Amino acid sequence: MKKIMFALMAVVALFAVGCDDDYNAPQATRSEFKTQYPNAVDVEWERRRGHVVCEFELPGVSRDCEAWYTKDGAWVMTEFKIRYDELPQPVRTAFESSYGTQTPVDDVSRVERNGASTIYFIEATIVVNGYLTDIYLDYEGDGTLLRTAVDVENYDNIYYYL
Repeated sequence: MKKIMFALMAVVALFAVGCDDDYNAPQATRSEFKTQYPNAVDVEWERRRGHVVCEFELPGVSRDCEAWYTKDGAWVMTEFKIRYDELPQPVRTAFESSYGTQTPVDDVSRVERNGASTIYFIEATIVVNGYLTDIYLDYEGDGTLLRTAVDVENYDNIYYYL
């Protein structure tokens, strides 16, 4: 019985060490965030890829936001989930001329970056070779396509050879 209790305590301890949900961001980073987004609600901090990341909501702007800071508290970028109709017209025109107006759009984001232009992310679902495919597109505000990535759902290459 003691071995089982010890093993259970070890597992719980390992799980607790792996969790970073209650990360206490440095005061300088918290102050910078509060200055930038004084109306933010549902604020949660975490560490990700060497950065301090704050997930929050901004009433009247976006229900899903992420602000990224360096470990020293310098702001890097903020991502705001937005509606498709909030995209700049050149971005919508570029997307629709490539993928049509009926392509299902799953997510849209505006990313404001420190010292760089704002970019827009579109995640849409298209069909490629008979498979549903998530496509990720990054645009400049003027409609210039910066990057495309695809992820084929439920792809099993064996069916190609049947």
